[in-house]
Amino acid sequence: MTRIFLLMLAAFALPYIVARILSAAGVLARPMSVTLGVLSGMGAALVMLVVLVLLETDTSSRDGAYQPPRLEEGEIRPGQFEERDPPPADEPI
Repeated sequence: MTRIFLLMLAAFALPYIVARILSAAGVLARPMSVTLGVLSGMGAALVMLVVLVLLETDTSSRDGAYQPPRLEEGEIRPGQFEERDPPPADEPI
C-alpha cells in the first residue's frame, strides 16, 4: 500500500516540480496551467499503468480461505491461506 501511495505521489508531484523548474529556467513558453494539465494527465496515466502492472504481477496465493493467527499449545501460529482443492473436471467452473 505504501509503495502505491509513493508512486502516486511521485507521479503527481514530479511533473509539477519539473514544470516549475523549467518555467523558472525560461524553457517553458506556454502558460503554467497548460503544461501542468498535460503533465498531470501523463502522470495519471502512468499511475494507472503502474497499478495495473502491480496487480497483474501479484504472485501471492489468495485462492483459499484465510486462516487467521491462532494460539495452539501456548504458541502463536501465523495466519495463512488454506489451499483449496481444484474443482472436479466434470463440474462447470
